[in-house]
Amino acid sequence: MEIRDASLQDIPEIVLLLKSSLGEKLMPKSESFFIWKHIKNPFGKSKILLAVEENKIIGIRAFMYWNWANNVEELITVRAVDTATDPNYQGKGIFSKLTMRAVQECQQEGVSFVFNSPNPISLIGYLKMGWYSIGKMPLYIGIASLIPRFFSENRIEKLITKYDLGNELSKLNDEFKIKLDTINFTTPITKKFLNWRYRDCPVAKYGGVIEKGKFGFIFRLKKINRFIELRICELWIESPEGELEIQLALKKIKKEIRPVAITIAKCKLTETTKRNIFNFLGPIKIGPNITLRKLNRENLTNFNEFYHWQPSIGSMEIF
Repeated sequence: MEIRDASLQDIPEIVLLLKSSLGEKLMPKSESFFIWKHIKNPFGKSKILLAVEENKIIGIRAFMYWNWANNVEELITVRAVDTATDPNYQGKGIFSKLTMRAVQECQQEGVSFVFNSPNPISLIGYLKMGWYSIGKMPLYIGIASLIPRFFSENRIEKLITKYDLGNELSKLNDEFKIKLDTINFTTPITKKFLNWRYRDCPVAKYGGVIEKGKFGFIFRLKKINRFIELRICELWIESPEGELEIQLALKKIKKEIRPVAITIAKCKLTETTKRNIFNFLGPIKIGPNITLRKLNRENLTNFNEFYHWQPSIGSMEIF
């Protein structure tokens, strides 16, 4: 068995392996999604290792680059994402060999740490390889409407079209970037990142409201039982007046959509004294279960239990 780096020519076979090994119940597999995720990522092309035997790909392991920053430092990290083994070759340690090879290479490159959100079955394997759990990501929940609308694909399509994200993002200058927090680590947000992550995402549709120089938020409408969840994936406030105006904008969209609940990660809005107008409860640890593995960053105190780590929902979902 040979372990080698993946090339663009390998992508069709990789996608077929992911489909045969993992299925498409949780997330559709396609070449366009794989390229968007691993090749076009503004943080850099993913580290993708393949296990090959007799010119056949029998295993894949992908580490996706992702940066976290505050106004003091920016850390290069990787998230352990796509991994699959040919069903005929399972039980031979291919997953472990590919993963540890990727870990070693990332350590040599100076990557700070690895993070991911494994399912309960794969979690056991990660723990054996040096990962540890920091628990579920904390979220805030707001009871949005006493008379919520039923979920309808047609209704969702109309709403997303009304709040067209491409039009909203076009309001921003090309050099736009969100001011970093003094202490908390967040994803460094630029216009390039927002276009890639939300406008160009091939597996989910997002809407947005942006007032240049004041505020912006990007949302996704998810089905929850028979109703609608208004998921605030990204939110920023640029000015004092923006804090009030973003709350008015959210009240307007809440009234129009009538979701059964609003979910949002910790951010400036949840920390304001006026947060109760949305009846936010939290933080409640109901997000994905996150695991870490140290590489070159020995002290992960800021990231353990999300102490000074504030990932948005959009930084964690989809991948």
